[in-house]
Order: sequence, then structure tokens, then C-alpha cells
Amino acid sequence: MTQCGRRPVQFDFVASTGRTATTFLASALNGFDGVAACHEGYLDGDKARDALLPLINLENAQAFTSPGAAAQAVAEKRSLKVIADAVEAAGAERLIDVAYYNATLAHALLSAHPATRMLGVIRDCASFVRSATTLTGEDPLPVGWADPNKPMSQREMFIEMGRIRPARQSAARTEWKSWGAVRRNVWLWKETNLLLCAAKEAFPDRVSLVRFATFASEPDTFWAHTSAFFKLPDAGAGVPAGRAEAVNKKPAGYQIGPQETWSPAEQAAAETSQLVINERALYDC
Repeated sequence: MTQCGRRPVQFDFVASTGRTATTFLASALNGFDGVAACHEGYLDGDKARDALLPLINLENAQAFTSPGAAAQAVAEKRSLKVIADAVEAAGAERLIDVAYYNATLAHALLSAHPATRMLGVIRDCASFVRSATTLTGEDPLPVGWADPNKPMSQREMFIEMGRIRPARQSAARTEWKSWGAVRRNVWLWKETNLLLCAAKEAFPDRVSLVRFATFASEPDTFWAHTSAFFKLPDAGAGVPAGRAEAVNKKPAGYQIGPQETWSPAEQAAAETSQLVINERALYDC
């Protein structure tokens, strides 16, 4: 619970790489009684309305390389007062924020808010990379790194400024310019999910890691677990109405083939990265 001179409110969050049906998930969570659920700051993912929470973009990249920057972003944009104001504005009793940037802010958020819980959703590497990689045309959902030679729209360039990249002086930074979009997105997948795993290890009772495959193919299991973990009003009631099937289709379709069609170096990187997360992730469902 968080307080700011008012009645306590519960704040929780969901973190992932993106391309894990997060818009759908936020909308579904927003349907629970008393819950205001945001997708990247927008209530119910509705970007036609003003954002309920202060928006985060550049802070995501800064937080990845600096714990101090992460703590500052939380202090300024996810403080007790900011959360209480958002809950009051939404006419709700509690707030859940679903966003990719919550991975880089996870440790700072959990440290600043002792009662907050985090649900981390992990998709398999190959399908994420296929979904996140754009080679041509404007990407309406620019989650991953595009082909370095692809012309970028203003929106794509702005979002890219906040995307995580290797730290200076790191081995990956040295190789970065030689990597294409596939290799860069394998790196993005691994590093983001390592942050989720680290949060689970640091706060085991307040962090739950779930497989995206469970969300997509076993909705009963996913919603029973999520409802109980977040202590939602109808916990244990099975799959809530209208929340049975996640929709996660990229409008323009995939622009790269299956993993076996990638270069040997890209395949090796994906296989190694998947093994690292398989060994590190402590899944609950």
C-alpha cells in the first residue's frame, strides 16, 4: 500500500520486453472492479485520452545503465503522490501499470514501494525477435531495434531514443555497429529478461514470473495465478469474462523468417540467450 496523506492505495505493475499482448493485458486488468490499469501510462491503453501517469521514454535507457537514474525516475514519476493522484483521477481503489519500461525500473519501484508487486511476462526469444524486428516501412508498434539502414519516422526515432542499448565500454557496445536488427533484438530480449530475473531474485515474495506461452495458451492457469498474485476482486473465479484469449498479432506481419533461417551467428546468439534465461528464470506458471 502507498499513502500520501490520503487513504492507502495499492500500486502494482507488469513488466516485459513488449510484444507480449501488454495492451490486451492492461485492458483486461482494467475490467476488474476497483482497478485502474494503464498501458504505458494510458488508462486502459486509450491514447486518445490524456495519460493517467507521467510518461516515460528517455528514462528507460538512462535507468538501464544507472541505478541512480532509475531511482530518480521513480521519485519524479512514480512517487506516492503521483500514484495517489492517478488512482483518485481514475475513481479507482488501486493502480496497475503495464509497460516495457517497468523492467528497467523494477528494482527502484519495488524498493520505493514496499507493498508493490510485479508480474514479469517472458516470451520465448525467437518469437519475440520475429515480432519485434522491422526491416522496411514504418513500424506502428516499435518495440525492437529496426534494421540500421531503414528510414525512420519521427515517432520511431523518438521511441528509439529511450530503448536500451549496451553500456559504454562493454563488449556488446563494441560489436553493436556490426550487428543487424536480429542480433540487436536478441540482445534486447536477453538483457530485459535478465532484469526480470534479477527482480525475482531480489524480491522473491513480491515478484512473479510467468511464461507468455501460459498467458496465450492456458488462460485459465494464467488468470487464476494473476488474480491470486495481485489479490484481485474475483481471485480464484477462473478466467474472467472477456479475458480468455490474448490477441498478439503484428498488423503488418513478420518481416523475418523462423530462427533456422537466420545467420549462424544470429542463431547461436538466440540459442545461448534462451538457455541463459531458461536457467535463470524462476517461473510460477
